[in-house]
Amino acid sequence: MSTTPPAERHGLPEIHLNPAWRPDAPFDAAAADMTGDDIDRAVATITAWPDYRPTPLRSLPGLARRLGIGAVLCKDESARFGAGGVKALGAPYGLHRLIEARRSPAAGAGIGHFTAIAATDGNHGLALAWAAGRIGCHARIFVGRDVDAGRLERIRSAGGEIEVVDGTYDDAVLAAERLAAADPLALLVTDTDYEGTLPVARAIMAGYAVLAEEAWRDGLEDWPPPTHVFLHCGVGTMAAGIAAGLWRRMTPQTPRVVTVEPVTAACVLASLKAGRPVRVDGDLRTRMAGLACGRPSRPAWNILARAAFAAMTVAERTAATIQRELAVGIDGDSPLAGGDTGIAGIAGLVAAASDSDTRNRLALGPQSRVFVVNSEGPSPQPRRD
Repeated sequence: MSTTPPAERHGLPEIHLNPAWRPDAPFDAAAADMTGDDIDRAVATITAWPDYRPTPLRSLPGLARRLGIGAVLCKDESARFGAGGVKALGAPYGLHRLIEARRSPAAGAGIGHFTAIAATDGNHGLALAWAAGRIGCHARIFVGRDVDAGRLERIRSAGGEIEVVDGTYDDAVLAAERLAAADPLALLVTDTDYEGTLPVARAIMAGYAVLAEEAWRDGLEDWPPPTHVFLHCGVGTMAAGIAAGLWRRMTPQTPRVVTVEPVTAACVLASLKAGRPVRVDGDLRTRMAGLACGRPSRPAWNILARAAFAAMTVAERTAATIQRELAVGIDGDSPLAGGDTGIAGIAGLVAAASDSDTRNRLALGPQSRVFVVNSEGPSPQPRRD
């Protein structure tokens, strides 16, 4: 185990190497309670949707040269289903599975009678509102007090009803759970499961694993396999789903998965340090709004506790700078349009590769091949930094 203290004023990340990382573990051990069959079912369902198109896998040689590493490959989710992000894999598939279970011959209720409910910092709620409108049911989305107006407007434009909770994202999660428990026609489409008892959270993770399957089929299988994967985390569900999907395909050449979080909301890092899921305190405010989460989801933790090689934080100013640079193209790369949250994993890679101590701890060098995800398109109301 190796830890450096946070140094936000210098832009340096906090790093924790996970002593429980087991690169030689078979997929079933590493993925805990998500199976290969779960992933296959998600792939079969999502790829059969009429508007399905795989998102591109882009090479960023200019960024790789700047960082002194062998290659950077980016899965660009900015146009997924026209909904602007990877969450359009998770929430719609979770809603599909819930409706599939509830519309048995004995259930009686049509789709239009259901209300899809979730808490969000932005993108999960947007994806759920889009999915609900697509199939003809209502969406009610709970948000904390700090979610910005641009994200709220996108959810409303997709047909979602907003409920603002005077608290953090975690408070919004609890409010959504209470309402869902009181309404027999509510469908709680949550990617946050604190106790590990909600099958929908595992289904949403399997939806995110479709991204890994696409990337594998689109080029990762033909390239020398990635040595590192940088994945940003809120509650960890997206990162866990992608990590499990890659683990399944790459065993025994499993990559070093590095989780990336804001300094103010690093609940996965804190949990890996503690060896168990823990909650971080504070108001959780960050420009990477979709990552403002104080406690990891238990199913995601079950995977990341084994699959994550390391956890790190990224400074606000580092994320802001790399977002601007990606938007115009780095050293000859084509522009990459990403939102405040969407580029956080890439920002983590930049921070790690730019600091000699962190670089050594993560074994980043000229032979490293790094896989990253741009998980969302830019906000229609860009942030002013």
